[in-house]
Amino acid sequence: MVKVLPKEQWESFFDKLSKQLGSKEIEIEVVGEEIGDQVETKKQPLIGLSYDPKDDEFIITLEQHEHIVPKPKEIAIDEDATGVKAIEVVEEDGTKHILKMIEPLALPQ
Repeated sequence: MVKVLPKEQWESFFDKLSKQLGSKEIEIEVVGEEIGDQVETKKQPLIGLSYDPKDDEFIITLEQHEHIVPKPKEIAIDEDATGVKAIEVVEEDGTKHILKMIEPLALPQ
């Protein structure tokens, strides 16, 4: 089931979700009109997910680097009974950053 998160919930939702990460791996795919469809990161350990309202950035912290999405206009969560399977972050220009969990990530309580 895919649900779009209201912007006012982004910061608290991802703070809670990051505290429950454990050892999860993620793949990041970027899809945009100018760049096409590109896999940016393959199976890398995920350290944390956060939204910074001051700078209006969604930050994906990985073991080897950070992936920053500037000025996100929409964040959608794809989840099932096992947890979060994917997260889609859409920039103002329509570029999509798709985070695919290698194993589902438990939802925050």
